[in-house]
Amino acid sequence: MPIPLEKIKVVEDEIERLDHDDKNRRIAITPPIQDFSFLNKPSHVKRSVHYDIESINTPEHEPLRSITNTEQPSIDNVLRRRYIAHWGLPEWLGDNHFLLQKHRPPANSVRECLISVASIHSETVNIWTHLIGALCVAVTFALFFIENYQQMDISDIISFSVFFTSAILCLSFSTLLHIFINYSPRVLVTVSKLDYMGINILIFGSMVPVVHYFFYCQFRLKAIYISVLLVLSIGSMIGTSSAACSKPRFRPFKAILFIALGLYGAAPATHACILHGLPRMFEMGFLYLCIMAVAYIGGGIAYAVRVPERFFPGRFDIVGQSHQILHVAVIAAIYLHFYGICCQFHYVVRTEQCLMPITLKLGITDLSISS
Repeated sequence: MPIPLEKIKVVEDEIERLDHDDKNRRIAITPPIQDFSFLNKPSHVKRSVHYDIESINTPEHEPLRSITNTEQPSIDNVLRRRYIAHWGLPEWLGDNHFLLQKHRPPANSVRECLISVASIHSETVNIWTHLIGALCVAVTFALFFIENYQQMDISDIISFSVFFTSAILCLSFSTLLHIFINYSPRVLVTVSKLDYMGINILIFGSMVPVVHYFFYCQFRLKAIYISVLLVLSIGSMIGTSSAACSKPRFRPFKAILFIALGLYGAAPATHACILHGLPRMFEMGFLYLCIMAVAYIGGGIAYAVRVPERFFPGRFDIVGQSHQILHVAVIAAIYLHFYGICCQFHYVVRTEQCLMPITLKLGITDLSISS
């Protein structure tokens, strides 16, 4: 059936109306054409914006930034980096809780540990006292032999070499401990064992020349005392290097062990006083050896009880703490000991004979003490 013409006309009119409305709508939403010709014109005023990002990258704005394995810390960055308080240290670094500030954080970098030697922190004085002390002892060793080697026999050379070598090793191992103490827990255990070994070596090396000159002609007594000393030193070295003694709570025990080993020197000293008499002993520098023993014991006690920082927490974070007192006491004791054995050496050289035992007269009975 064909569509009527009237309906076709209505449909055409409707389509035309819709097309006209759609055209008007497109014109209404189309934005006007803008003129961008000004972009081609040269501007007479040049303006620039500078963004200063240097301050954002400074350590002050990144106090907790960790150095990755691929990033190499510069000297300037390490020297200016922030240090942390005691409460921020891991357990393996928090040995002395009376030192509150200026601690080095864990580094895990040999380069950073070495660079930190030139900065100010809680270990600075500990590092430099024994580093300078080791260099001074080495120079003293060389100067002494240059001046006295013509008067020394092989036993004198061995005695003084053992003493100076033990002192240099002790101070050097202590320096390594305080430089790399914050590297990692495993490195801390290793350098701590070296430090304890150095202390035992120093005690052994200090007593060898004393026993040698106290019993210069009594070879049997000399051999007995040195043998016992060697056994005790090895036992102390094994005990202080064990894994159980590496924990901070065993610090007083280790100090007592070192003091007890040092007190063993009272046995040959007392025997020598009986054998030679006090006047002759003081001529041989016995007074300096006594002061040396007091210095060792005093430094060990200060280290064990944490004086003075125990009574003034936070005041001795940089200078004056107990470990630094121990370091200074050790260096003073080494030089007192050196002067004492020099007195012994020159006494023996001056007399040019063995030290003969004295005779004790008690009533009608004469007690002769001989080798």
